[in-house]
Amino acid sequence: MTMNKTLAHLLVSLGLICVSTSIAQSRGLEVNIMTGSSTGTYIQIGKDIGGLAEHIGRNVTAVESAGSLENIEAVRKRPLTQFGIVQSDVLDFIRTFRQDDVEMSRMARNTRIVFPLYNEEVHIVVRRSSGLNVLADLSGRTVAIGEPNSGTNLTSTFLFEVANVRPQNMLTISSSDGMAQLRTGAIDAFVYVAGAPTKLLADAAASDDLKLLSVSSESVGGYYGTSTIPAGTYPWQKEDVTTAAVRAVLMTFEYDPRRNDYFKQSCQAVTEISYLIKEHLDVLQATGHPKWKQVDLSAIPPGWEVAQCVQTALQEGYRLPVDDSSIVPAAISTPSTGCECSNLLNPVAHRLCLMRICNAE
Repeated sequence: MTMNKTLAHLLVSLGLICVSTSIAQSRGLEVNIMTGSSTGTYIQIGKDIGGLAEHIGRNVTAVESAGSLENIEAVRKRPLTQFGIVQSDVLDFIRTFRQDDVEMSRMARNTRIVFPLYNEEVHIVVRRSSGLNVLADLSGRTVAIGEPNSGTNLTSTFLFEVANVRPQNMLTISSSDGMAQLRTGAIDAFVYVAGAPTKLLADAAASDDLKLLSVSSESVGGYYGTSTIPAGTYPWQKEDVTTAAVRAVLMTFEYDPRRNDYFKQSCQAVTEISYLIKEHLDVLQATGHPKWKQVDLSAIPPGWEVAQCVQTALQEGYRLPVDDSSIVPAAISTPSTGCECSNLLNPVAHRLCLMRICNAE
């Protein structure tokens, strides 16, 4: 029995080697970016990167996921999954416990930074008629805190801990389900960590009984920065709201190109896409999701390393193997899906719909 198991493992290993070699030798290695839900900001960022990569013949797909925790695992273990977008506090959590926790150590071992992206706002959504106003008001309440594999779930748990907020019930459900249950009164609030504006909240009507709770820097003890979501960001949002913020980060695996052809091809893909983002950030800022305008490629989270394949793209003498001179702001656009925006009476919401929301579907 033991020999049979050993033989089976050997055959599987040989099979994986053959698959990897076949993939690497095929023309145009498939590249995937793990993002988030279809109503979030991550997936739009991933699609923007994919649109940029098309101009050099790279097929880059933005893959829906539960969020940051799933994304890290996918980049570590899934074939043809070279990138993931994660929250910086998730990376901090892994880094903090990697010395004492074997699984955290495994996650950190080959996880590397590509670029820091933008601030993600912590949206804590309640009913306007509820009388809830600040984070502390959620003690004793029922709150949806995101799916188990999401960054929202980790942020919610940690945020409540450092702010000494004690909800009576914390439901691990998606933000979409949280919105549905908030509308029916089954829960008092749901937490959604995403770069504003996010489609889920922008699709709600101006007349909806919704508002965002404020989170002060004092309440989170300096563990999180703060950001302001301006009034009118969402059709139903009547006032500026200060809330906690985390930074989104594009991450990858530490591919050693000497290991095998698949790693070599993946490293090349990481290098080329990193170069595109660095050299054509202005294009992404002009044509992509509004959050690209906040991106600072130098704001690396402390304690994390930039991947070697990314560092190749940052070298002064590096050049793409294909011509990218035709990439200009007008060259990248998302095809219209025919989404109807005329029902949005709020002028800010209507403009956002025309710019990005309709095309996000």
